[in-house]
Amino acid sequence: MNETLFFILLVIIVLAFLLAVPALLYAGLKKIASPVPLWLPLILSGIVLAVSVQPGVINTGDVLAGSLVMATIMLLVISLAVISPFPPFEKRIAIDSGAVFPLLSLAGAYLLFLASLGESLEGGPLPWFSPLLPLTGWILDGAAAVFHVQDIVYAPGLPIHTILLAVGLYLEVFIIAALFYALLSVLPRAKNE
Repeated sequence: MNETLFFILLVIIVLAFLLAVPALLYAGLKKIASPVPLWLPLILSGIVLAVSVQPGVINTGDVLAGSLVMATIMLLVISLAVISPFPPFEKRIAIDSGAVFPLLSLAGAYLLFLASLGESLEGGPLPWFSPLLPLTGWILDGAAAVFHVQDIVYAPGLPIHTILLAVGLYLEVFIIAALFYALLSVLPRAKNE
């Protein structure tokens, strides 16, 4: 894949996931079950992660294409994390979800960018989670240390690090979104003039 084409596709995908995908996902989930139960986006995230770690889903032959697929999967997980805590607050928030979702998606995309900056040497162990995920990274690192599985978790050839990074990113965006929705739900409604 050409690097210029990769960059253009990446920008288009990121803009779509920032502006439209969370609202479309939530509208689709409302068609399935209204009101949307809290567990439905969580199960969808689990399915997305389970499919993503299957052999052959991410093309290892073409690095740019594989990176594009992985970015799309992670942005889908972020979108599901943005809409997951919304149902309990939907009736109490005066702002339309179409205006709230892009802001939280931007925060999630920033955290994805921050989490993907981790450096590791070729063939060396993968980076710890705590510098990559400010809220949940220390929990994942602590759990790996308590269970003495650092060699497995940070091994470069296994998908465990990627799965835990996606789970930690989901939890981080979920916590931020839930706090934001809770704050919006207690703010008084604007009086109509």
